[in-house]
Amino acid sequence: MAIVDIEVTYDGFKQMMEGLDWIEKSGVYIGIPEDESSREDEDITNAELLFIHTNGSPINNVPARPVIEPALREDSERLSSMLGKAFVYALQGKFEFASEQLKKTGMRGQNVARAWFTNPKNNWPPNAPSVVRAKLKKGSTNPRPLIDTGELRRSITYVINERGSRK
Repeated sequence: MAIVDIEVTYDGFKQMMEGLDWIEKSGVYIGIPEDESSREDEDITNAELLFIHTNGSPINNVPARPVIEPALREDSERLSSMLGKAFVYALQGKFEFASEQLKKTGMRGQNVARAWFTNPKNNWPPNAPSVVRAKLKKGSTNPRPLIDTGELRRSITYVINERGSRK
């Protein structure tokens, strides 16, 4: 958790209130945004696929292999520090710098989540022998959990919500 020291004077009160409004309406989100416009009813989206893998599906014999939450938790100290800088900029009325810091935080979160697929700390259960055989048959040289084409991993990105509008 980031700790921020701010000195407030009467002259800086309006600026601080504008900064607090910016903070309240702004955020960075890490994940897979669902694009309903390109969706066909019978296809499963990467967002839905990641949800299934995060929670597992006992009925389909799919173990839980969470990605985003544990990856961000592992890097929470650095991410919190980066968000803290954005908030300090906002409280100082430097919204362009605050926005840039949110983008940097989002990029860091995106990269941390993508790297989680190969991070030994993920403690994911190994693929079942039948899955390993199927992946080898498809041409995989290193059949790891959740990695076939890399499409799922690459679909993890970040979205900035700044002053209530998504970017």
